[in-house]
Amino acid sequence: MSSFLAKLEMEGDTYNVLQCKYDFYQNIDNAGKPQGSCKGGKILLTIESSGKPTFIEWMLSSEKTKDAVIVFYRRDAMSKLQEVKFEKGYCIEFSEEFDAINDQPMKIKLLISAKKLSICTVGFENSWKIS
Repeated sequence: MSSFLAKLEMEGDTYNVLQCKYDFYQNIDNAGKPQGSCKGGKILLTIESSGKPTFIEWMLSSEKTKDAVIVFYRRDAMSKLQEVKFEKGYCIEFSEEFDAINDQPMKIKLLISAKKLSICTVGFENSWKIS
């Protein structure tokens, strides 16, 4: 059992976060010096299944975007450690998994590509246009 806690808050609903990873990168030249602007803003998220079609509907719509916040709590599970907010996020990968052999809950894995992402007070915005 983890000593940390994270929640996804989206459209008035709250989901238990089991895993979360987000990344950014820069292309480099042969010497290792960054070339061009930073890219990224993708969030890989594993949450407990809710029994609602919210996430599969989001995935199956190529034009639907969502805004949400992922809240990471300190070890005391009461005070916030960090927030990751995203705006205009597309669900670009979805999978749902059930395994009766272990004691893990049924879970949903999502890959989200967000137009805007902020971690604490640091913001990032992708340059692509939203249709």
